[in-house]
Amino acid sequence: MRWTDRSGYWVSDDRPLVDVALVHRWLSTLSYWAEGRPFDVVARSIEGSLPLGLYRPDGAQAGFCRWVTDYSTFAWLGDVFVDPALRGAGLGKFLVGTATDHPAVRDLPLQLLGTRDAHGLYRQYGFVNVPEPQRWMERRR
Repeated sequence: MRWTDRSGYWVSDDRPLVDVALVHRWLSTLSYWAEGRPFDVVARSIEGSLPLGLYRPDGAQAGFCRWVTDYSTFAWLGDVFVDPALRGAGLGKFLVGTATDHPAVRDLPLQLLGTRDAHGLYRQYGFVNVPEPQRWMERRR
């Protein structure tokens, strides 16, 4: 599927359009959550999820995010990234808005994400702090 905004930027869930090498470079060198993530891990994560690419009017990749989901009960939004040179123009809002309204996940009973510094952005799309964080656990390796 493809969604276009007024400025000509567009979002697609067409996996083959994702520039995996560029997304790897962004995530592994410019993000706080995936710093140093190996290329093969990024490639497998894209293959095993519902990726959404943000593209310039000329088709060059401008951003990325992905849903990890069972398509039935939950979806976790991760790796949300917009090219730093393009930030501040509403493209993150366009990407997140499109992602949260994607037909594969929009009606699921639970959508999750984690963020260190973009709470205001995600609140615009209905995300709230986890009401009972003491119920959630994690296991890291």
